[in-house]
Amino acid sequence: IEKWIKETDEALRLVLKRGNPPLYGVKPIQKEIKRTQIGGSLSPEGLLKIAETLRCSNALKKYLSDTLKEDEDSNFHNIQSMIESLSTFDSIEKSIYKAIISENEISDDASPKLRSIRINKKSKSESIKSKLNSMITSEDTKRYLQDSIYTVRDGRYVVPVKRDFKTDIPGMVHDMSSSGATLFVEPMAVVELNNQIRELELEERKEIERILASLSAMVGEHSYEIGANEHILKELDFTFA
Repeated sequence: IEKWIKETDEALRLVLKRGNPPLYGVKPIQKEIKRTQIGGSLSPEGLLKIAETLRCSNALKKYLSDTLKEDEDSNFHNIQSMIESLSTFDSIEKSIYKAIISENEISDDASPKLRSIRINKKSKSESIKSKLNSMITSEDTKRYLQDSIYTVRDGRYVVPVKRDFKTDIPGMVHDMSSSGATLFVEPMAVVELNNQIRELELEERKEIERILASLSAMVGEHSYEIGANEHILKELDFTFA
């Protein structure tokens, strides 16, 4: 009890001296830690939780060191002991933030291969759009179309063809309107490019899985220390509260 009172006293003095500590990013990560310990891959959301924990640990160490620089004679032994026992791994933290933009988005900077795949995919997509734009604005084919637009069905670029003219636009039918008057046809002119985009999407998914596995392995190598951070951060959060 006396130890807890001393901790609370130190926390109060720190808040009055330096303001509230940077205790943002304290998240439950034990599930993620256990997964990395058995060689599993984490989701982007799980890796961001790990990075947030590491960022919080780093920020607390700076908060304390800046305080001690201002006043070397300050006595915060209990809080100092807790903060100094936090583990920081800058390379892991930076690697995760470099690779992951959000829970649903992996950065192009995650790997040179991923960037190359995405550039290639964008180039193929632009080629398809250019071909389809030429088709939907051509006087020869305009009359066969329900609208002068192109759209996407099942990940494939298609044009809306009037049912009565389905043989006039050679291609693969992917969908039909609810009325049955319109067929969504993938013109033969873009089938091969659509196939190439599909292959690139599979490559992209495979590369993202590799990136997530690599980052998860980095966490796994230091899983015990990172997992211990959560317990220390919770204790600090409680003490300052």
